Amino acid sequence: MPNLDRAGPCNVVIAGKQMYLVDIGEGGGETLNVMGISSGRADGLLLTHFHSDHIDGLGPLMLFHWTRGSSTAPLPVYGPKGVEAIVAGFNAGYATDNTYRIAHHGAEVVPPSGAGGIARPFDMAGLATVVLERDGLRITAFKVDHEPIEPAVGYRFDYKGRSLCIS
Repeated sequence: MPNLDRAGPCNVVIAGKQMYLVDIGEGGGETLNVMGISSGRADGLLLTHFHSDHIDGLGPLMLFHWTRGSSTAPLPVYGPKGVEAIVAGFNAGYATDNTYRIAHHGAEVVPPSGAGGIARPFDMAGLATVVLERDGLRITAFKVDHEPIEPAVGYRFDYKGRSLCIS
């Protein structure tokens, strides 16, 4: 049921100077901004699965990453195979608006190279796979049971001797 005090699924993990989001339900990015956490500075988005309520905030997140973060590269979107179609769909849906923003604000403010997202698919042939290792942070995806949804994953974050799992 709709609730003015809630947003769709969205978790933020901050490890040192790195920030990753896990899922981006509707209103997730705006809620982070209200909390004082700029979603525009996200280093990447990790999707657990492709239910609409876990991805429907992707369009606004790509815009925040580009326009508020002044990014010169698209937002990396990590997920199991199939993430390519999700990202391509959002990129196509926002392509016209991106041209308007560049024309209105100028390429110095919104560099064209920073628009949209870029899919970073990973293979889940085994029970787990390392998705990313960067500056002491390791992110591992692991299979979860979310019948009938396939694929579905959780993520383990390891940083400086501490671990966090989101599934």
